[in-house]
Amino acid sequence: MSNRLKTALAIGGLTTMLMTSQAQAGLDGNPFEGLYLGFNANYSKVTADATYEILDANTNSFGGISSSSNSTGYGGVLYGGIGTNIWGPMYVGIEAGLGVNGGTSFVTDGTSTFGLKAGFSLDITTRVGMTVSDRVLVYALGGYTSIKFSNKGFVNGQSKGLGGYRYGAGFEVGILEDIALRVEYVRTAHAAVTWTQAGDSFRFDPSTQVFRIGVILHMD
Repeated sequence: MSNRLKTALAIGGLTTMLMTSQAQAGLDGNPFEGLYLGFNANYSKVTADATYEILDANTNSFGGISSSSNSTGYGGVLYGGIGTNIWGPMYVGIEAGLGVNGGTSFVTDGTSTFGLKAGFSLDITTRVGMTVSDRVLVYALGGYTSIKFSNKGFVNGQSKGLGGYRYGAGFEVGILEDIALRVEYVRTAHAAVTWTQAGDSFRFDPSTQVFRIGVILHMD
């Protein structure tokens, strides 16, 4: 047997051993099982149904809503949770997250502008899904979110946490034995808030849409 053939066989055998070892590590260190910590980068949009009312015709200065605008923003969320396969490939997990959201919604009469801006958030989420392979998890999610919205354009700056139920879907891909990549989309309809300015009253009923991409560290 030639040296070249021996070398090729040795390399082939080593490659097979490495691939088998990696596959077994993936099974033993499933990145979707057990406790985990993660970070998501957010790209979010705030929209709001806005209404306006004159409280005092003698002091009001707003001429009525002539147009509205919504904008996107960036943020991030730190989260932790626990998950497991409860029956075959069926997966269930629960997690909590604390972060910052971006995005604003405004109304204007052509001269003055009033609105709200998303800030700090607290999330509680349940995920239910399927591990379609040793490395891929797809899931639907539902839960509760509270975002602290601050008012913009008002003389007295105020903020208020507005809660709402969230829902969405996503997937995770195991990229190393204990590390997974996550991508998800989430929508939340929040409670309404009313702020006043002089003789004017503004009511905002916001909702948020968030696209998230992040990395998870499995803690088994």
